[in-house]
Amino acid sequence: MAFKVFLICGTDPSEQVAAWRLQTLATSYGMHVSVPNRNGFMEEMIDQVRRAIDQSDCVLAIITSDIRRKGAVETELNYALAQGKPIVPIVLEGVALPATLRKLPVFQFSPWNTGEVETKVVEFLKQQELSQETVQSMAAFVLAALGVFLLAALAEK
Repeated sequence: MAFKVFLICGTDPSEQVAAWRLQTLATSYGMHVSVPNRNGFMEEMIDQVRRAIDQSDCVLAIITSDIRRKGAVETELNYALAQGKPIVPIVLEGVALPATLRKLPVFQFSPWNTGEVETKVVEFLKQQELSQETVQSMAAFVLAALGVFLLAALAEK
């Protein structure tokens, strides 16, 4: 069975495109990545997101901009926390943290320290008592995610 990741990211179009690219990349490695659909009826979206989180093995939150004004992201994090899902929050240096993330170990990154973040994430995942295969898959996925999101951020500038 494929390892399932729920990917939380911002609502900016560039972040959504990066998330879809990452979703495609992960599929080629045998992982299933759910990206929340930000278009549609609110109630329908909430139900879809909750089902995807419930079915996920892990939640990866890549935060590259201030999410405090973006209620959906914080709502998804709160739901994942309530379900006891392992959450890996990776935040771009300098971005303000919402209260939800202050409860978790947060991994900050910049374009110059992606390898360091990967090492810290691997250690965190090992503490979550996940299998070695899962830890290795998530480490590779996290590194790819950082690359995709950094490329998207650089393309905007």
